[in-house]
Amino acid sequence: MSYDINSPRLDAVGAVLPLPAFKVFVREANLAQEIGEDHNECIKAGWAAVKENWQRPKVGKKWVAKEAPAQEDKAFASVCKVDDGLGLVFGWAIVCGENGEDYYDTQGDHIPEQSMLEAAADFMENSRVAKDMHDGEAVGSVVFAFPMTTEIAKSLGIDTAKTGLLIAMKPSPDILAKFKSGEYSGFSIGGSRIEDEDVA
Repeated sequence: MSYDINSPRLDAVGAVLPLPAFKVFVREANLAQEIGEDHNECIKAGWAAVKENWQRPKVGKKWVAKEAPAQEDKAFASVCKVDDGLGLVFGWAIVCGENGEDYYDTQGDHIPEQSMLEAAADFMENSRVAKDMHDGEAVGSVVFAFPMTTEIAKSLGIDTAKTGLLIAMKPSPDILAKFKSGEYSGFSIGGSRIEDEDVA
């Protein structure tokens, strides 16, 4: 029997690994099985592969990417359109879900729709600042933001594969040029996670 992320025998593994890490675990366990390894060796192969890029967290149960900062998380999302006339860059600042499934960023983190909604409301009310790669002074501002949750999309009759936060940023001319040239192809949202909460 091959290993699968929906298999009850891997529930304990799935409880502590973010989905991208869990998929790596399952892939390597199946590869080990294909060459005739027993169950214990398959499990060892899965964990060995996971440990290359993920590690146990200091707080909470879910493992985190090794390159992830200890306190500050950065989620990357793609740019959809650059409007040269208005000097605006449009795109997803946060992606919460895709094709009906939770979306995990390159660090293995998932931002639930409600958390995104609360963070977006606070950001638009109190900040709206855009920086260049999180450093230095402001190089622009976020002038539009729209939270596209499953419930909001349904209430507006919008059929969308993605949910999350849509924004329009008005950067300085030099930063706009980087978006136009393709040097910058996404938004990076910095924030601090106050605590991890395990929900039974």
